[in-house]
Amino acid sequence: MVFDLDGTLADTLVDLAAALNRTLGELDLPPHPPDTVRTMLGGGLGKLLDRGLAAHGTTLEAAAQDAALLRLLELYAANPAEQSRLYPGAAKALDALDAAGIAGGLCTNKPEAIARDLLRALGIADAFGAIVGGDTGFAKKPDPAGLEHVVASLGAEPSATIMVGDSVTDVNTARAAGLAGVVVVSYGYTAVAAAALGADQVIDNLGQLPELLGLAPEAALGLTLK
Repeated sequence: MVFDLDGTLADTLVDLAAALNRTLGELDLPPHPPDTVRTMLGGGLGKLLDRGLAAHGTTLEAAAQDAALLRLLELYAANPAEQSRLYPGAAKALDALDAAGIAGGLCTNKPEAIARDLLRALGIADAFGAIVGGDTGFAKKPDPAGLEHVVASLGAEPSATIMVGDSVTDVNTARAAGLAGVVVVSYGYTAVAAAALGADQVIDNLGQLPELLGLAPEAALGLTLK
């Protein structure tokens, strides 16, 4: 089972907004409230910066844009988990998968080093046998190459792997990689209703995953790993 990170396993909005707003402040631009930043998430830190600037009607020359992105990366890397938290049910789900012998992977557009720091801070780094970030050497999601690499690194087959995410990007990535199925959470960072994303299942809490996979006595099977 391969997970997305931001908006799926962890609520990282406040820390992302803080790093973005400090970057904007150094450009003499006003901050965006967290609820506005929420609508800007998806696609990595470069896209976040682009959207943060565009919301102010601001564009930068290439060199200035590159410098601003480097600064955003620096600021976020320094404090990726100050206020970030696991979503309810995340730890339960990961423990249940591990107990059942189901390998876990992570595919995120966040820089890999930052993702690993965040996972360690949240206490779930050991749950993932393979991790691909947006700078690992593969094209970012929805290109399937990074996800395919995670699956292969876990020694798994696409036909026996499920993706868990929060956006149409995750759904499209899973479909392009030929995975057995894709689950989306209802609370993620997407402006589109979860039910309209085209996933096989929508869940409100990651703690529902064991039941979906038949790992709990009260299982109502919707997806199976065979």
